[in-house]
Amino acid sequence: MDEAVTPSRVRTADEVYGYGSAFADDGPSCRARPGTVVELGLAPGSTVLDVGAREGHYCVELSRHFGFRMHGVEPVRRHLDNAARALQALAATEPEVAARIRMDEGVAERLAEPDASVDLIWCRDVLVHVADLKSAFGEFRRVLRPGGHAVIYQMTATDWLTPAEAARMWPSAGVHASSTEPRHFEAAIAAGGLAIAQRIELHGEWREWSEEEGDHRTSRQLLHVSRLLRNRPVFEERFGTDAYEAMLTDNLWGVYQMIGKLNPHVYVLSR
Repeated sequence: MDEAVTPSRVRTADEVYGYGSAFADDGPSCRARPGTVVELGLAPGSTVLDVGAREGHYCVELSRHFGFRMHGVEPVRRHLDNAARALQALAATEPEVAARIRMDEGVAERLAEPDASVDLIWCRDVLVHVADLKSAFGEFRRVLRPGGHAVIYQMTATDWLTPAEAARMWPSAGVHASSTEPRHFEAAIAAGGLAIAQRIELHGEWREWSEEEGDHRTSRQLLHVSRLLRNRPVFEERFGTDAYEAMLTDNLWGVYQMIGKLNPHVYVLSR
């Protein structure tokens, strides 16, 4: 570990997510707890904004299950291109679902939505990449209708994560350290004019479920970490240092949740 290169520059979203499948993410840890959206009681046809929609997976699921009109905004061109192809294929099999979905380029700090036009904001694993959280939450408040909500999945760091581990992980993952601090994150929510209606600390719960009942994803990631550390020169020669650091961080991301260095939260915010 002492010989590893420590990245010093925070990578952009395009650099982190703009290539390959190292960050493919469709396991149990993707899902908010059952009932989080149901409890909000939104009617079919409600307007929902998915901030950081990636390839539109949650736009499809929320449209399919709730009948919402979905607008996904995403800064990474590769994700938008893949989403366009996926929606084209979906239109052939579920045209009524696809018709309720659109995807556009955009970022959390500058939303194109008109004031008070959105019933719900869905934002999963995005805001760790945003440095100016106050501006993002201010935009959330602006576009939400009075009484509207935001459901946010956010990764936070715990005291178990050492400064050296954070310095290694955050730049290669495009993560801003301050955005992983719960106190800073919640202060930004208040500064943006929103209130925390519900806070769920998940710890390793979903990871445990995945090992016991699901796809055993975390144990596979631990295996990958072992191989990446043991064979660093081989992987670096084949993929390059940046890709190596990205793969290592992606796999540690899951392992660190299981052992308490990272603690995912679900926040329900109200306007």
